[in-house]
Amino acid sequence: MDMRSGLTIERVLLLLFVILLVFFQRLGVTVSGMVVPLLFCLGLPIILILFLFNRLVLDTKKFFLFVIALCCLLLSSVYSMFATTSFSLTSLLFLLAFYLPIIFTYKDQRHFHFLLKSFQGVVVAITLIGIFQFLFQFVGGFIDPFESLPPTVMLQGYNTHIPLVFGSPIFKSHGMFLLEPSFYSKFIATAIIIEFFYFKRMKIIILFVIGILFGFSGTGFILLLLAALPILFQMKAKQLVPIFILSLVPIYFFLTSDFGELMLGRVGEFTNPESSAYIRFVAPYLAYGEFFQTQQLSTVLFGIGPGTLDAYEGVTYTFGENSPLKQAHSLAFIKLLIEYGLLGGAAFSILITYSFVANAPNRVLSFCMFVNYAILSGALLEAVTFYMCYILIMMFATGESVQEEVAVQKKPPPHHHSLQPLYLIEQRR
Repeated sequence: MDMRSGLTIERVLLLLFVILLVFFQRLGVTVSGMVVPLLFCLGLPIILILFLFNRLVLDTKKFFLFVIALCCLLLSSVYSMFATTSFSLTSLLFLLAFYLPIIFTYKDQRHFHFLLKSFQGVVVAITLIGIFQFLFQFVGGFIDPFESLPPTVMLQGYNTHIPLVFGSPIFKSHGMFLLEPSFYSKFIATAIIIEFFYFKRMKIIILFVIGILFGFSGTGFILLLLAALPILFQMKAKQLVPIFILSLVPIYFFLTSDFGELMLGRVGEFTNPESSAYIRFVAPYLAYGEFFQTQQLSTVLFGIGPGTLDAYEGVTYTFGENSPLKQAHSLAFIKLLIEYGLLGGAAFSILITYSFVANAPNRVLSFCMFVNYAILSGALLEAVTFYMCYILIMMFATGESVQEEVAVQKKPPPHHHSLQPLYLIEQRR
């Protein structure tokens, strides 16, 4: 692959990966009755091609942890194969193939800057599309280009069309191409964090802020709050006071507006067992606590078997949809601990957690993506969430070479903003 500074084949593959991540995340390929994400079907070959051409290299520490996790998963699976009536070899193999990219790290760190620029450009496009999608409802209708496609090529189980309130003819924006309004919100929030640390273009940040409002989803705002906390903690009191005073006016207008009332009204969902907030953020932990207390010790240690979580029913909670019990969302780590037990689940969870924190390009972004993966999305085999975390956090080891590349570039005119990161938390410590 040509390594010159232009749009090489290597960079075309990275750009294609980002485009697949955003614009094709709703599409899938039906294999044996199961719809496999198109992002996985095309994304994994791209990663393997980069590895075969010696652009991606094997991370020895991650590979070591992957082998340990593999052995633990196999031991847990062997137990469940003989001790339980249900076992899915396909689910086990898919899990291993799905997370195979985690052991590969980029050899040339300079492409991280190109990847960030590509991601930002694509999110700018999806933000504009989302704003148009929402506003066009008032003069035309709600536009969804995938609405007429057959279910065999669409990922199922997502709330793509969500009204502002129950019975409302106005729907939350999902950017036409994204799975849900929450994904639209999270992608924009991630882009805001990246823009703040690496590019600092105020016009783009304002566009993102406007766009995220039309998603009417709290998940993006949670990511922004998590990113803001470490920044605020490092600021001095004389810096915080004017920020606090200036924020009082927009906070007041937000709280007294219809939008603010709509967003704040969702806070009560955390105590309602039938609400999405309770099902996603409260019930999973209560369900695992119930599992831990009521199941036999061997089941807690080795799990109930790969691919069996949807069929599991506890005393009060279940992870399936067709049950009179209270429903809980299958968060990634909860699914691992129930299906593979403490042995396999903990080993694989350590691998995933290490991949988020080991030599992350930016600690704040890494923390936000970890929360996004573990809590806000919560699907172990959700391709769009894992691959976004992979390309932004796991694929590139550090951000030092990004700064070096920016430093050798021609210095921009005074009225342009520098592309050098504002700061990295780890460099301030």
